[in-house]
Amino acid sequence: MDSTRERDQIFADYGACLALAVPTALTARCFDARGQLFWSTDWRDSSGSPASPETSLDPRTEQGLRQVLANPGSGEAESFADSEVATWFFPLHTQRDRLHGVLVLQTTAGDLQYSACAGAVGPVTRTLQRELDLRMRLLDGQRKQAVQTSEEKLLHHVESLAHKNKPARAKLERILELVREYLKVERAALVVPGEDIRMLDAEGLSGPEAELALESMIVKAEALSESSAPEQDEADLVRVPVTLPHGSGDGTLALSGWASSKFSAGRRRRIARFIGSHVESIIEREFDPLTGLMAFANFESSLEAACAGAQSEEYTLLYLDIDQIHVINDNYGREVGDEVLMTFASLLRNWFSGHLVTRISSDSFAALVAGMSRPQAQRLAEVASRRLAEMEFSGAGKSFKASVSIGVAPLASGDQAAGGSLSAAQAACRTAKDRGAGSVAVYDVADQSVVKRIDDIHLVGRVREAIEDGRLVLLGQPIRSLRGQPSDSLEYLEVLVRMIDDAGNQLPPGEFLSAAERYQLMDELDRRVVRLTLEMLAKVAANETAARPRIAINLSGQSLGNEKFLHYVTKEIERTGVDPKRLCFEITETVAVANMQRAQALMSALKKMGCKFSLDDFGTGLSSFAYLKLFPVGTIKIDGSFVRDIHTNVVSQSVVAAISEVARVMGLETVAEFVEDERAMSLLKDLGVTWGQGYLLGEPQPLETLLNAHSLPVVAEADTA
Repeated sequence: MDSTRERDQIFADYGACLALAVPTALTARCFDARGQLFWSTDWRDSSGSPASPETSLDPRTEQGLRQVLANPGSGEAESFADSEVATWFFPLHTQRDRLHGVLVLQTTAGDLQYSACAGAVGPVTRTLQRELDLRMRLLDGQRKQAVQTSEEKLLHHVESLAHKNKPARAKLERILELVREYLKVERAALVVPGEDIRMLDAEGLSGPEAELALESMIVKAEALSESSAPEQDEADLVRVPVTLPHGSGDGTLALSGWASSKFSAGRRRRIARFIGSHVESIIEREFDPLTGLMAFANFESSLEAACAGAQSEEYTLLYLDIDQIHVINDNYGREVGDEVLMTFASLLRNWFSGHLVTRISSDSFAALVAGMSRPQAQRLAEVASRRLAEMEFSGAGKSFKASVSIGVAPLASGDQAAGGSLSAAQAACRTAKDRGAGSVAVYDVADQSVVKRIDDIHLVGRVREAIEDGRLVLLGQPIRSLRGQPSDSLEYLEVLVRMIDDAGNQLPPGEFLSAAERYQLMDELDRRVVRLTLEMLAKVAANETAARPRIAINLSGQSLGNEKFLHYVTKEIERTGVDPKRLCFEITETVAVANMQRAQALMSALKKMGCKFSLDDFGTGLSSFAYLKLFPVGTIKIDGSFVRDIHTNVVSQSVVAAISEVARVMGLETVAEFVEDERAMSLLKDLGVTWGQGYLLGEPQPLETLLNAHSLPVVAEADTA
């Protein structure tokens, strides 16, 4: 509406008209639809100028006003008179017959009837109603515009804030501040038990008062949640549920104290739902969706800050890994596996209360423990491991127990130390797994196995990049016949792989295969070697002078354990058109035994296509000869540990002789590795070994070069360079 002065001037004109229409008028008061006085005048002033009557109403007049506001059809029933003053009530309606307010006119008592008084003031009230209607429409438009502007600003700020790189709690606290600022509510509260979130934004409240107010709001909100509607308002309380996907405990967003707000009930609920959805999205992004623990990105930021701080030695980092979660998933179902993870996360909240805990990956967790010595942190880790081992889970009608291996490491200091600290804790955890499920290991720089694991952790990314970027080089090492005179023809060779590092140097297998095996990259590596080898064979197939040797390709246990690997090899052979009879796949004895069924299935399927198989590192197992009946192999590769000292060690000679004799009886060929000198080669010939491999007989060379060569000179003596 206009300013107070302009408003009073306009309504003074209506007052003058009323005084002319009803000469006995004493006072006039105009109330809005809420019963609030917005204009009044008094003609009893002896000066003759209008004056404001008393703002308070006598009980009878106040009761009559309430009755008319409640039942605005007519004011006649509520009008009354005493010995001196008559009080008349005239409802003021809009063009749509909605109540604008009530005109309360007081006159001197007399014989005037309501109908006569209404007829006298009718022209004035009709004009007043049109005036009020126009002004109320204008006010309503201004109110809607103001409400819409506030809503748009609020939604924009919340949307922007939700995507900022800030801690979740800081974002949620700011959202509550924005809600109070733009919606003009007295209090905004958010409680999410599963994430330990309890927030209240209210002016002038802090400490115990704020906690009491928060508890009161949530109790009322939860009472509303028991009804059928998911969100509703009662008096001035609007409640919206905050639903979390990981089930760690849903929450409530509650807004109360809308007396100063211009937002309608429907708009309140719509905005509250919007705010609630963004609260859910923030929590989903900032917390792990399954367990409800802190998201790893936030944990990593805190870890970096702790490493960069001056007191980094006051922290200890724990890396926790559930043992064999894949076995639980395979045997009992993924839902049961998730239950184990969620239960363990709940236990971590209790065990490490007050410390930062996160879920790194599917079955790996980390905790940043502050204010504890390394022995104290180790004892806490041992308690955590023992408590989980004592719990019992069930699935598929059976009960089982789970365990966790834990690595404990100090926090390194420096801006770039977070990754190294996490690697140290992870390496210690791997060491714990080697000691047995449910073990705890502490990082020790003197422990070479831990140091090797850290090297593998740093190297695994480079191995993955080399596979993806094609930075693998294939070499071939000739395998020569030991029957008769040495031949320079290439009949048999083994494929070897090298990785090219960032400086362009070739890394031998010993420097990167450990990382590939430890971090499950061997399947990818084997696939790439198979593909490159077959493509190379197909490329040189048109060269009539090229050699046609048997090609031996090593397969890892990870490839054997992957049921899709057989399909991959079959498709690659069909795609390249390489003759399967030229291919020989080498599988180590220990790997074949560990993957017995899948090894037998893969060997049988590829053998039907014409491929051959060789059992590598033979002689190192406890029951080597027994396994020869189980696998369809055509060649046995005698482990190099028996060949290196064969001319000086009687036991080695006996083992090689036994292997050679059994192979002869079974119609199998034998290959002796690490043939380094003439004496060893001569002795191997005498023992009946079929093939020899080593620097004496040929050193590794680029595979494509060997394939394009018709022959290769026999190396006369060992190359130890």
